[in-house]
Amino acid sequence: MARGTRQGWTFVRVFWALGLVLAAVTSGLTHASGGKDGFDVQVQLKWHHQFQFAGYYAALEQGYYREAGLNVSLREPTAHHTAIERLMMGRAHFAIADTGAVIYRSTGVPLVALGAISQRSPSVLITRDDGSISGLGDLRGQKVMLGGGYMNAELIAMLRNAGVEITDLVVVPSEASLDPFIEGRIAAHNGYTTNEPYLLDALGIDILMFSPGDYGVDFYGDILLTTEALIETHPEVVEAFWEATRRGWAYAVARPDEVIDLILRDYNTQDKTRAHLEFEAEELIRLIMPQVVPIGYMHRDRWEHIERVFRDQELLMGDTNLDSFIYASLTEYDLWDWMRDYRWPLAIAVLLVAGALLVLHSMRLKVEVQARTIDLQRAKEFAEVEARTDYLTGLPNRRHFLETLTRCIAQAERYDSPLSLVAIDIDLFKQINDSYGHAAGDDALQQIGDVLKRFVRSGDIAARMGGEEFAIACVNTDAADATALAQRLCEAVAETSILYGEISFQVTLSVGVATRAPGEGIAELLKKSDMALYNAKAEGRNKVCQWC
Repeated sequence: MARGTRQGWTFVRVFWALGLVLAAVTSGLTHASGGKDGFDVQVQLKWHHQFQFAGYYAALEQGYYREAGLNVSLREPTAHHTAIERLMMGRAHFAIADTGAVIYRSTGVPLVALGAISQRSPSVLITRDDGSISGLGDLRGQKVMLGGGYMNAELIAMLRNAGVEITDLVVVPSEASLDPFIEGRIAAHNGYTTNEPYLLDALGIDILMFSPGDYGVDFYGDILLTTEALIETHPEVVEAFWEATRRGWAYAVARPDEVIDLILRDYNTQDKTRAHLEFEAEELIRLIMPQVVPIGYMHRDRWEHIERVFRDQELLMGDTNLDSFIYASLTEYDLWDWMRDYRWPLAIAVLLVAGALLVLHSMRLKVEVQARTIDLQRAKEFAEVEARTDYLTGLPNRRHFLETLTRCIAQAERYDSPLSLVAIDIDLFKQINDSYGHAAGDDALQQIGDVLKRFVRSGDIAARMGGEEFAIACVNTDAADATALAQRLCEAVAETSILYGEISFQVTLSVGVATRAPGEGIAELLKKSDMALYNAKAEGRNKVCQWC
């Protein structure tokens, strides 16, 4: 993998150098000139027109770009180059891409991230919910559709966190059509929560979605990018475009039906129905989280997490200067710079005209800043807690569990202490949903989660790994004790009546137990527990199997 990654870096550096040459001798977009009514700006979309780019349509329709002195053109993608590649070649001033842009930055490409439109990525792997696939491990040896290049990095990172390497799969190049998935020619399709679920539901196809966020890969979505060159030569254009775009997105999330009318009238190159666009809008606004954080909000800590995930997965190995990668708005700088340059005239004028009002204004401004700071801090804390906790059971989610398990492995290695992992799967869970409905399945997950909480000892950690899968990390516990704990848990669940309204039913568990051997890391331990779990299922379910 490291060899392939180094080859990728070399390609990107060469491609970037060629792009500079092409930009100098062709359209000259990097140093664009003003048109009749303003500065001509080209924006490269990452996909064809849909609600995903609603904020840009709204900014055009409402005249926000025109008020900022910009003539903005939106370009759909071509078959030959990604949005970032067109930006690198000087064919666009701005581009919409994914968090994989930070990998390009680490190779020396001077990209700058202006803002993250979506606080969470919509990217998922989709499989059929027909019992053939219950976890990512079941995809080994099967055909999986994945996009090419660095932009697919979060799905690759998710697979690796689940113990699945790309070489374990038969990778099929990505295409827009769902026909290979519908016809059963592939086992998994890479898609967006904003699109494919609607299409497949309309066809009556039940699906499972594997989200990177459930596997400790919590990324932003739809990053607006530009280049250092444009910021250096035309900083006022970058600032004006970004502020007008944020106004456009605020308009779009507040009036989605109005923007859908606009898309159907002027931008519907994919011939989407109103119902499809409404589905996309609802899901996208949920990912944007406009009631929690300002539109376009980015935080350095989150980018450091993203960079760390890429580095752990050996997808990023160069140096990344996040201070240069994350855009610093000119608005604050210009304000303070102006106040610095005119501080004495301002002080004299204020003292002569409204000294008392200055004191009042300063006090009020301080209170407002403090309140805003508290709101942003609470929003950050809320987002972090939500990102680490399973909303249904209240247990830690997969991301939190894997982070904790990594620390437990390091501690076990340091002190030569035993560490066991218990992998848990609810038997025939799909039959519960089919017989009683998904709400009954949710109640079953909550009640089984409550049983796990009672069985977890001090120092251990139980988590919901996704779907009907749970896990327990048993610290300072050898195979015999972990197996005994798993057996007691199995018996307790089998004796528990799951209540859903006036309905009562029983469930059983299949459990796999694995104990860490000296020198083993997280991938080996997860793989052993998964194999033990598969053995428990193969031997008839309602059973505990220990990996030997």
